[in-house]
Amino acid sequence: MTVVAEVLNRKGHSVASILPSETIRTAARTLTDRRIGALVVCDRRGRLAGILSERDIVRAVAMHGADALDMPVEDLMTRQVKTCRPEDTIKDLMQMMTLRRHRHVPVCNEAGDLAGVISIGDAVKARLDEQAHEVAVLKDLALVR
Repeated sequence: MTVVAEVLNRKGHSVASILPSETIRTAARTLTDRRIGALVVCDRRGRLAGILSERDIVRAVAMHGADALDMPVEDLMTRQVKTCRPEDTIKDLMQMMTLRRHRHVPVCNEAGDLAGVISIGDAVKARLDEQAHEVAVLKDLALVR
């Protein structure tokens, strides 16, 4: 069973982050430039403070119009962030992501340090790779018999 740490080792541990005091305009530009769907919000010490997604920005623009772009990230970010751990299985993570409708989940180690981010796309790819491997093993076993 594939665990989160294996996915991070393949994709990398870098995390796109932003300070809570930055503007939504800066966040939107960063999301666009990096072609990603969410930013982890970290305080000046690098500790997880929240997460800001494209959906958060769209909702803010719908409610506040163009003024939303000048709001600080901390006004729109999700503060109660559901995280996972490197030893969690991708299968369990996908279940949580599906039930809670999260598309991005920060990964924190036991000390609470940010170790990476897993997107729903990363999780789906890992499960498909895992299933393809299982199919290949079963085919090999069938050929041996």
